[in-house]
Amino acid sequence: MKFSELMKALGHEDLNCITKYGEIKEYQDEYFYTINSQTSDLMQEIKSKVSEKKPMFPYLSDNKSLSDIDKPIKWDVLLSNKCETRSAKELIGKFYRGNRDPKSPFLDKGHLVAREFQKYICGQNEPTDNFFCKNVSSNIAYQFCDKNRGNGKKRGQHQFEQAVMNYFQKVNDTDSESKKVIVYYEVEPIFRKSGDKIPIGTRIFAFRETDTSDQVNNFISQSKKKDEFKITLPYHVFIPNYIEDYDAEKDLDISKIREKFEDFYAGDEQAKCSLSKWYSNQNTANTK
Repeated sequence: MKFSELMKALGHEDLNCITKYGEIKEYQDEYFYTINSQTSDLMQEIKSKVSEKKPMFPYLSDNKSLSDIDKPIKWDVLLSNKCETRSAKELIGKFYRGNRDPKSPFLDKGHLVAREFQKYICGQNEPTDNFFCKNVSSNIAYQFCDKNRGNGKKRGQHQFEQAVMNYFQKVNDTDSESKKVIVYYEVEPIFRKSGDKIPIGTRIFAFRETDTSDQVNNFISQSKKKDEFKITLPYHVFIPNYIEDYDAEKDLDISKIREKFEDFYAGDEQAKCSLSKWYSNQNTANTK
């Protein structure tokens, strides 16, 4: 079952929770969807939220403080290779620390603002800032392992984060004086409904200070062989959070699949165990 088919079954026939940002298109047989942003309005909005002095902007609702947030939220971040040395707490104040659930065999505690970005926000990689640990609820989303890390030649969230890191590395390698460069990064967990605990996917928008909206959809440097393409900035993508081919079990019809995933996204432990069992069986069968 493709993700678009699952979303239709779950009541998101047109994926309007994502398409409000632009036209969405599945990219060949990859995990991700591209988002065609029609205007530069979103880029300007992101730039207005962050600055070099205040490079992190958490999207909070209902007059809550960050220390009250116990689920993943949307973030706007400014990354710079010339940022000052400071802690995340100095930038955003106290934050809620939770997510101490036992390790799952098929779910990652995936960072929204990547651990590798610490150097370009806080000015240093070590020691690990408390915000980038795996128990900060506002920055951690439960994600299927392959959608977080990628799987073989299919790109997951990590490969898009790595494209940002590669850009900074390229600047350092080609510029002896290492001129200042800035990357804007927006990451948003998309929930099926407001009370859910696990997102249906993650939207990521990354662009350089000089990029325009016309450039966003040209981020794939395509070679003759599809599996050799390289991700470059700027990009705007949606990475679904689901198990591929879940309907491969003959006894599962669409209504049962929908029910399993509705319960899973809501955070139901029984549904999580059920999917974990199927996932393990699938991986065992694939390795035989």
